[in-house]
Formats: sequence, structure tokens, C-alpha cells
Amino acid sequence: MKIVFINRIFPNPAEPTMGNFVLKNLVHYPLDIDLEVIAPVPPFLRWRRGKKARVPLWRMQDLGSRRIRVWHPRFALFPRNYLRALVPTFEYLAILPLLWYLNKRKNIDCLHANFCVPDGLATAKLSRALSIPYVITEHQAHLHELLAKPYLKRMMLPAYAAAVKVIAVSEHTKQIMLDAGAYRNNLMVIPNGIDISLFAAHKELNEIRKLIYIGYLVEHKGIHILLKALSLTGDLSLSLTIVGDGTYRGTLEALAEKLSIKDRVRFLGEKSPQEIAALLKDHDALVHPSFIESFGIVVVEAMASGLPVLATRNGGSEFIVTEETGLIVAPNDPKALAQGIYDLQSKAWNSKRISEITCSKYDIKQVVNQTVRQYPSYKNEFSICHLSSVHIREDVRVFYKQCTSLVDAGFKVHLVVADGKRHERRNGVIIHDTGVPGSRKQRFISAPIQVFRRALYIGADAYQIHDPELLPGAILFKWITRKPVIYDIHECYPEMFRHKEYLSKFSRRLAAVAIGVLEKIAVKVLDQSIAATEHIAGQFKDIPVVHNYPILSEWSWIETDDKRFISRNICYVGSISRERGIAQIVKAIADVDCTFHLAGRYEPAGFRDELTKLPGFSKVVEYGFVNREQAADIFSSCALGVVLLDRNSNHLHSLSTKMFEYLAAGLPILVSDLPTNIKLLDSSPMGRYIDPTLVELITKTLEELLSDPERLAQWGANGKAMVFDKLSWESEREIYLSLYRKILKLEKS
Repeated sequence: MKIVFINRIFPNPAEPTMGNFVLKNLVHYPLDIDLEVIAPVPPFLRWRRGKKARVPLWRMQDLGSRRIRVWHPRFALFPRNYLRALVPTFEYLAILPLLWYLNKRKNIDCLHANFCVPDGLATAKLSRALSIPYVITEHQAHLHELLAKPYLKRMMLPAYAAAVKVIAVSEHTKQIMLDAGAYRNNLMVIPNGIDISLFAAHKELNEIRKLIYIGYLVEHKGIHILLKALSLTGDLSLSLTIVGDGTYRGTLEALAEKLSIKDRVRFLGEKSPQEIAALLKDHDALVHPSFIESFGIVVVEAMASGLPVLATRNGGSEFIVTEETGLIVAPNDPKALAQGIYDLQSKAWNSKRISEITCSKYDIKQVVNQTVRQYPSYKNEFSICHLSSVHIREDVRVFYKQCTSLVDAGFKVHLVVADGKRHERRNGVIIHDTGVPGSRKQRFISAPIQVFRRALYIGADAYQIHDPELLPGAILFKWITRKPVIYDIHECYPEMFRHKEYLSKFSRRLAAVAIGVLEKIAVKVLDQSIAATEHIAGQFKDIPVVHNYPILSEWSWIETDDKRFISRNICYVGSISRERGIAQIVKAIADVDCTFHLAGRYEPAGFRDELTKLPGFSKVVEYGFVNREQAADIFSSCALGVVLLDRNSNHLHSLSTKMFEYLAAGLPILVSDLPTNIKLLDSSPMGRYIDPTLVELITKTLEELLSDPERLAQWGANGKAMVFDKLSWESEREIYLSLYRKILKLEKS
């Protein structure tokens, strides 16, 4: 597995302690994970920070027993947050060429960004451009303020939504995101961790005299409040050590002198993790007076060392510190903090117990293991790419059956489509979008070119095409790449093209002959072809059939409620076109007491205008395009599923996928009297077949069936039993996967 971290906050020669928490995590990553870091920096960083060390474009970073490469591309960054909304774009432009190179050299499995702004936003753009899944760890202290800005919220929420996982470091951070409208389904909490081997339980505490603060010296950390509180205690035996550096240091030193506590306060500057661990052992308690935090790693480190902690209610500490490990007081209140110091001194603390509690919850090895489990993982090294210039990404056969089955079997799966919905990762499938063709001419010429360009970039181990338009390119692609290519024949295309309304009669005949010849050549040249029905397979020699049977898990949850059969609701879900008998159904229901639930896209779009003029349209409930869960909800409330395909030659020998889904959902069916439907329904009473051209017969049949709910219930039970016993995708899945195992030589032919 190859993971690339994209973090602007990361140690570099000019900022050696910046983002040390990321470095600490990387030390404990499993050695079998290939790691690289891209840590963009603004130009002239050493001059901006007043440092002598130069930041190279790339360098090697030692991580204990391993070394990783760290890249430092330059991006535009202006002072005072000027052009802040464009910073993610500047990062994206600086990183894109480098990431493209790294991905071509060795496919990247996942990107990981810390903080959504700006790194997560840049990573989301990179993910869309290169179709690499990503994870965001969010521990931005000022997250609430960022999400309160409308322009940032509009950028951040889509970035969260498109991530494989969004990891919040505390429940407080998670709740801020949920309140802002982030999706719950990919959001989880994993706290920051510490290397417990660096921290040992403190000696038994007899009294608390030596306090320590560790962190950046900036105003919102509240160190000035701590100095005032120390002065208010009036306890001259108390001392304070301040570890860290920042722009506020001079102000704090002046304040200590003004409060006459300079002799009791030490400013030590920045220290290494090992030096901090040693300092903790030499102190009695940590004080963390910050106004706002997302977590508080120094709080955990102090507690692991056995020190009790006095912290403020800042969004992070109150989720870490318990009654056994410390005290919480109000922020930005010197008197409350002074009282907290007194209470800290007054209570007896069990140093060993504090350390045990902390180490059991925040061991960095456990945290890293939890994080690694969130990355997309594959059981083997083979990748498979599906290609289509016609089908949408939600196509049932292509996506929900074949692609997801391959993912479940452990393959890395890509899907290239031309539907204009942009790149994304869904159900483990990496979806690449080449854009919607502007015309039919572009669909046949330029769209296949764009699809195969993307296929070359992906560099998969095997490819599967789903459209006859892709056949010439597939033959050339196989010759160039020497990679196995499978042709999935969904329809009897020569017969289908003889009925295309947008073609002249001569063009239809010519297209049918050309596709027939091209398919026969492709079946011989390509590595494997599969067919959706026996009729299609019969046009060729030795082609296996992978049926379009329904996925049982999608419909098994629908309860068989007899109330649905007295509802007088009928439904159709799918493409809404003339050849599917929708007009006849709408005409027929004008004289039937029923409601027609109609879901899908109109093909062509103008077909809807024709339907609205029919008298039965007042009984139609339209849903538009629906997903699988919404379709199941429709099925669960209806008494009968209808699909009245016309008698064109492409339908004569096909079995409608939608018909099987109705049956799997426990719906009886009303279908056309096609030979395949007659054979199926004569084998078991599951519905009725009729002539799809006779509107009066459809009216009479609907009235008869809807008036007999007991028969509908029995037919529904019969159909569901047959599908679950014999006609499911689960029974076809192993046939399909076996083809890939043989092609990739994972099993013998």
C-alpha cells in the first residue's frame, strides 16, 4: 500500500518543530506501507522565519528504522491571510505535477491530509483530478470559526463529504462538523496518540511546587492568564517552566517582570520530544490555559508521565482530563486558574494511576493502527478497470453488480464513465469521469478516445468494456498495452440498432450489419466475452452467460406486508421510454382506481410532454431518478410491478432486469407476452403476461388483479421464493469472478 501525506504543517529545516505530531505518527506506521510526504512551503521561508537553514525541494527524513522522502514544492502564500480562499488552489497547482509523477511511477492508494483548510481542500482537488481516494484528519483549533465563514463552509463540507474517512481528534471536533452539516456516515473519532515508551510514571507526588507549560507562545494559548494566576496565588514556593517559542514570547517576558514573578518563571524555548519527556519527569503538574484547542497532545504526554493536569475548558482538554487525572476550569479567567492551582495542590494524586489510564487510551501504536484501518485496502495487487462511454456510473449491472463484486473480492477497481458527474470514490470503486459528450457524433467518436486515454493513464491489469462503440478502440488498446480485455455484451446490439428512431432505415441496417461484423471480430481477438442472456450468447461460439439477476441483499429487507396488496398502487422504475409501454399504462389507468408510481429518467426528455396530455396522467406520481434504496421504498408500498416491453426483436429473447427486481421485492408482475416471459410465468404463478399493445386489455387486467389482493400476495411470495432459490446475482457472482481469476492467472482454466 502506498500512502502520500499532504501537509503544509510539517517539520522542515526552517521550522523544525512545525507539525511534529504528524512526524510522531509516521514513525509508527507499518513497514509494509510505502510512505511519502508532500509538505508545500511558501517561497523564501527561511527569510520569513529569520532562519539560516534552506528548505530543499526534496529531502530524506529518518524515521527510526526507515527513511521516507519529503517533498517541499513552493506555493503562493500572502501575508495577513490575503487571498485566503485561493490558498488551496495555489497548493493544488504546486502539488499536481509532482503527484501525477508519483502516481505514474507507482499507483498511490490513498492521500492523507491533516486539517481541511487549506490542505484538505487542496487534497480534494487533487483527488478529483487524479482519482485517488483521500482521508482528512481534522484537528483545527479554530474549526468553528472557519465553518462560520460561508465561503469556507461551501468549500469544506464537499471536501469532507468526498473523503473516504474524516477523522476527528475529539468528540468536540466531530460535533462542530456535524452541527455545520457534515455527513455522519464517513465521520469518526480517533484521538491523537503518544509514544508511551518516552514517558514513564512520575515519582509519587507529595506536593505540587513545580508547574510546567508546553506549547506555542501565542495569545490564544492563554500563557498571559497563567502568569497572572501565578501572581494571584501569592505562593512564593511555586515555580513555572515555559517550554516553547513564538511571537508572543517578548510580551510574556515583559509581563512576568511587571508582575514581579520573573525569578519564578523560566523560558526554555523549543525542546525536542526527548527533552520534553525529561522535563516532565522533573515537574509536578502541567498547566494548559489555552482558550481553544481541538485536542491537546501535551496534556496527554504529561498525564502519561504521571503528572496531574490543570486545564481550561477549551474544546479539547475537557474530553481528555478526568477526575482522576486533573482539573478543568473556565478559560481566560486568572482568578479561576489561580483557584485551580490551589485545588490542584490540595488534592492527593495517584501518579501511577494517572499514567496507566492515559497509556491505555492514547498509545500511538493503537492510534496508528486505527488510522491505517481507515485507508482503502485491497486483498491482492491486481487492479481492474471498467470502461463505458454510454452507461451512467449508477448502472446496475456495471456498478452495483460487477464493480462492487470485484471490490468485495479484493481487487482495486476503476470505472471510467462519461456522465459529467466528476470523479469520486463510491462503494470502494474509483470512478473517473471524462465528461458528457456534446452530441451523438461525439459519443461515437471523441468519447471513446477520452475513455481510452483515461484507461492508459490508470494502467490497470485488466479491462472490461461495456459498449459496442468501444470495440475498435478496445482492439487497438489490447494491441498497444498487451493487457487482457473483456467485452460484456449487455444487449443484442445488431437487433437494437434496427429500431433506433434517430436513424434512417438505411442507416439502421448499415449500423446493424457493421456492429454484427465488429462484434464477431472482437469476440475472436479480445481475451474474453460474456453475455447477459442465452439468446445473446447464441449469436457467438463458446461465450459464457452472466445473467442480470437481482442482488438479493438489496431487497431481502422488504417485509411482506399484506397491506401493500390492498393499496392499489402499481409501479415502474427504470428508463421511461416508448418501447417500455409507459404510454399504454398511463392510458389504461384512466379507468382504473389506482395510483401509478413512476420513477426514472424520460428518454427522450420530450416524451414526458406526450404523457402529460393523456387522461390517466393525473394518477401518476413522479419521482425522477431514484437510487437503489429509494427504489426499494417504492416497491415496499406497491401491489404490482409493471414492465410492458414492446415486441421488437431486441426484446423478444430478453428477460427484463427490472422484472426480477420486482420479484425479489415480493411484487407480483404484469409483463409483455414475450416468449421468455411466457416461459418464466408458466413455470410458476408469479404474475400475468398480456399483449402490451392492447390498452383495453391492460385496463381490464389491472382492475382484475388489484381487486384480488390475496392472489397478488400469493404471486408475490411465489416470485420471491423463485428468485431467492434460483435467480439471484449471488449465484452469478462466482461465475463472473472466476473469469477474472483465470484471466489474471489466479486460478487454472
